[in-house]
Amino acid sequence: MDLNSVRIEINKIDKEIVACMEKRFNLAVEIGKYKKENNLPVYDEVREKKVIESCIGYLNNKNYASHIEYIYMQIMNSSKELQL
Repeated sequence: MDLNSVRIEINKIDKEIVACMEKRFNLAVEIGKYKKENNLPVYDEVREKKVIESCIGYLNNKNYASHIEYIYMQIMNSSKELQL
């Protein structure tokens, strides 16, 4: 293993993750506008559970499930803040 090569790959992945997160946050803002216009609550427990279950389902290595759950809870918390 070449540590520098692996770090370069991680940096590339981080760039992709940030681009995807920015897209996701932009959509969360749009959802927030819709919810405000339609007097809907920001928090949707059922939706959040479904998102986490789906994301865990995408994993090939289920040993990472608790980490994905934690990360997505943080993502959804940030999304809710953007919707306020």
